Amino acid sequence: MAIETPGIQAAEIDEVSALVGELASRDVSGLSKDQLLDVNGAVARLERVVGALGARCAGEIARRSTPDLPGGGLARREGQGTAGELLSNVRGGTVAGAKRSIAAGEAFAPKPPVAGDPDPASAGVEQVPGPKYPVVAAASVAGELSVDAAALIVGALNKLSDRVEDAALVALEERLVSRAKSMAAHEVRKMVARAVAHADRAGHEQRERENHEARFLWWKQDHEGNVVIHGQMDAVTAAPIINVLEQMTTRDVRNKGRSDDPDADTRTVGQMRADALFELARHALGCTRTEKSGVRTTIVVRMGLSDLMRGQGLGSVDGIEQPVSVGQLRRLSGDAGLLPQVLGGDSEILDQGVRERFFTDEQRIALLHRDGGCAKCHAPPEHCEAHHIRWWQHGGLTVGDA
Repeated sequence: MAIETPGIQAAEIDEVSALVGELASRDVSGLSKDQLLDVNGAVARLERVVGALGARCAGEIARRSTPDLPGGGLARREGQGTAGELLSNVRGGTVAGAKRSIAAGEAFAPKPPVAGDPDPASAGVEQVPGPKYPVVAAASVAGELSVDAAALIVGALNKLSDRVEDAALVALEERLVSRAKSMAAHEVRKMVARAVAHADRAGHEQRERENHEARFLWWKQDHEGNVVIHGQMDAVTAAPIINVLEQMTTRDVRNKGRSDDPDADTRTVGQMRADALFELARHALGCTRTEKSGVRTTIVVRMGLSDLMRGQGLGSVDGIEQPVSVGQLRRLSGDAGLLPQVLGGDSEILDQGVRERFFTDEQRIALLHRDGGCAKCHAPPEHCEAHHIRWWQHGGLTVGDA
């Protein structure tokens, strides 16, 4: 017995398109505030449903475009290099957007068989398997989940599929979808990152190590004299840089807003960031007092009390979406403006760190005179940071510490 699902015809979609096109031609300027908001909400639901249909098609096109298929797959036979390029050309969007649609469409893919389950065909039943991620698929079709949110959740579930138990994966899918329905995409991204890190802490710490090893920065000068800078960094390496640049930029934006002269500062935010990086480098070359920059930079690091005491677990760093392991957070506790915030089980702040852990100039000179650089590996002074023998957050002293 075969269980069939109804197909879909392009003509049916054309009919719906004509109806929506007629609605789009109507003027909305005369709507009241409540009417406009109601229409906007309905349009948002329609966009999500259309996105689900598009994702379902995109996922199927991607499955038919794998290079090992005859002729290199559907996309190659249609003269396109990849499924993303085919979708981008037909839909008029970006390849990145097409890839998100493909990822969201994977929720509708047939669920792979589970080892040990009976084969329906052996019982004389021909049955089409259900979707790979049924909760994501159902929420997408119901207009409750955007393509971006669905793609993020599917990516997270794929990452964890061979690292957690099936029951845990199902529970995680339900929890993520339930929460994502009321979130914007950037909020879903943060939630998903935290969920993946907590579900697979060992894998998260391994990715942190890999990201740290993969960091790089290079620059080149083009034919017109512009210097192009490119690079990537792991979260902990990037945290101090992002925090300093953003706080310096925030200072300049506020000063610009307070000025009565509209021409006093015409820089864009991007130009302010570039100037902030220049200011930092110039300061490092010739200035000895940090307060001259006009910026007091503090990086707030949050972690649970039990994780802090065990030296294991996950915390967060201001300005970084990814959760960070406690082990990696310790990399920040050398010279950066780190302000630890210890939280209880109910996120209550149990302890708010203070800044008096930093070494004075005189103490740094004394350390240099005593050790000549790194006391452990003998690295030169310019490669060293001042550290406490006993961790500062565990009660180690700075002033008077022997």
